[in-house]
Amino acid sequence: MAYASKGMVPEAPRPSRSCLGEALQNPLRSPGRVMHNNVMYQDPSDGPSPSSTSTRPSWEAEIEYCCQFLFAKAAGEAHDFTAAFDELRRGVDLSLNLAYNEPWGQMQPVRHILGALLFEQGHIEEAEEVYRADIALWKDNMWGLLGLKLCLEARGDAPDELAEVTALFNERSARADIVPAKTCFCAQDALAKSCCD
Repeated sequence: MAYASKGMVPEAPRPSRSCLGEALQNPLRSPGRVMHNNVMYQDPSDGPSPSSTSTRPSWEAEIEYCCQFLFAKAAGEAHDFTAAFDELRRGVDLSLNLAYNEPWGQMQPVRHILGALLFEQGHIEEAEEVYRADIALWKDNMWGLLGLKLCLEARGDAPDELAEVTALFNERSARADIVPAKTCFCAQDALAKSCCD
């Protein structure tokens, strides 16, 4: 994901995909191993483990998104983000099967990735739905509020709600070392505002 987020897509697919695949097939990982209340690996005949299956779509989708964004769009060719968005939607569904725990079993919630990339491609209505669902699940979290704030700003037709959400976001982000511009630094337009270059 780091390669893809930095625009180094040719380097990203092979290492990321093979590394994840090898990690999930590692025989040294004992079946039933639990991390953060979630099974990390189980015998494939018992079905997929929620933590590994919710992570894989995110990795694959981010790489696919970056490939489309950087190659097709940059070359002026038709780009299609359908596969990336479908994988992220699947990742959201799978992540909902993770057992509740703190810290979260999946530190980068898939909804934050999906919302950021939908927003970047102008799918404001669906991005807003994603962020509202995130806020309903994790009440008034800074990242969900940021996404909803961005959507309301883009819509421009709900000034009262925007003021309320902005105030709540400012309160929730007051202790953050860096106030993010997007809900995922995987969004290509977040790169210019990145803290990490």
